[in-house]
Amino acid sequence: MINKYGIDIDLSLNSGQYFLWEKKKKSWYGIYGETILKITEKENERIYEFDSFPEYNNWQKNIFRQDDNYEEIIYEISQNERIKYLVQKYPGLRILRQKPIQCIFSFLCSSNNNIPRIRLMLRNLSKKFGKKIVFDDMEFYTFPDIKSLCNASIQDLLSCGLGYRSRFVLNSAKDIADKIINIEFLKNTKYEFAKEELLKLDGVGEKIADCILLFSFDKLEAFPIDVWIIKFLCQNLQQITKTEINLNSKISPIQYKKISKEIRDRYGKYSGYVQQYIYYNIREENGRKW
Repeated sequence: MINKYGIDIDLSLNSGQYFLWEKKKKSWYGIYGETILKITEKENERIYEFDSFPEYNNWQKNIFRQDDNYEEIIYEISQNERIKYLVQKYPGLRILRQKPIQCIFSFLCSSNNNIPRIRLMLRNLSKKFGKKIVFDDMEFYTFPDIKSLCNASIQDLLSCGLGYRSRFVLNSAKDIADKIINIEFLKNTKYEFAKEELLKLDGVGEKIADCILLFSFDKLEAFPIDVWIIKFLCQNLQQITKTEINLNSKISPIQYKKISKEIRDRYGKYSGYVQQYIYYNIREENGRKW
């Protein structure tokens, strides 16, 4: 259902970009750092009620990017007929703005993984290292802060089901704590420089860096690429992907950079929105469960 702001809450929360949301009866509950967020669909009305604990006023404006010029975005990315069709097919799909620390570690856990397992890992991390909050007579756990993750042992992280990603989480937490990676710099610098900085983190490759930049650092030109996106591009957007691609093998970092630049040259500052429409459509058409 699309609310009065033109946002489809169910579709946006369930689009593979933000993992710590779950639906209980008529309400969605999300972990946003140390805050629990709640969205409730009102009976027989096309509106939602927004709540949080601890109280966080008007958070929906920030998270659902109501500061974006959505009409301009749709106009800019609809120049290609295939993308225009997807925009019309999924009205109300939005990119969500996430907490940088939570987003970084969420996507470190996404390496060679599926969404149900990513969610399980993040819930385990939150339960082990976060703080318990009782909200609506239910227990929730906040997302761990950097200090908690730095003090974790590899065994602690393995017990959360992270596997080889445990090293990525621990090393990245220490680099952020030691200011080897500067979060404020990532927020304020241009896409290319921010990506170069993020790639210094253990476990962060081209795709994960683009996901983090798109979903938490307002770099809407970032265009995360995986094998599904490559297949779609080859089948539907050959005119802007001139890089030679073999669908039977993994693309190299050099190929990734070339394809990314081609997309950004075509769609500019809103390339990330193009990716989100493509990604959601791929999952729908392939019947992949959330």
